[in-house]
Amino acid sequence: MHSPARATVSGPHLGLASQPVYATLVQFPAVCFVGTLLTDLAYWSTTNIIWETFSIWLLTVGCIVAAFAGIAGLLTWVKHRHVRSVPFAGLHAITSIVALILAIVNAFVHSRDGYTAVVPQGLTLSIIVVALMFLATWFGWPRPYYIQAAHNTTTAGVL
Repeated sequence: MHSPARATVSGPHLGLASQPVYATLVQFPAVCFVGTLLTDLAYWSTTNIIWETFSIWLLTVGCIVAAFAGIAGLLTWVKHRHVRSVPFAGLHAITSIVALILAIVNAFVHSRDGYTAVVPQGLTLSIIVVALMFLATWFGWPRPYYIQAAHNTTTAGVL
């Protein structure tokens, strides 16, 4: 039964999970980029080359999946007006794009040889990317009162 008191967001969904495609995909790059920061810190403290290898693999996978998440997010953004009307949606999109661009730059920095592949530029970029991902998450965090107001056209002025 559909309850009028419960507002839902319509959009492209994955089968059984009933989650938007973007929300499902965007979790993987976030984990990969945080993992990259952790492996960069491990490499900085131990200089064991395996940590640099882990970092570049995590960055590569994170960038690839982030590209797919970006495509899904862009399609949702264009197709569904209510997504664009949510406060901070634009800031979420811009912050996510900047984080992806810096992650790609970070992948190129990590592809260099030796200690300078990670320290200091790679580590600095990893910190910035993770900070931007946290900021994008905060901007894009679901706010039920905004979603309900966007779907409830009968009640004016309700947030």
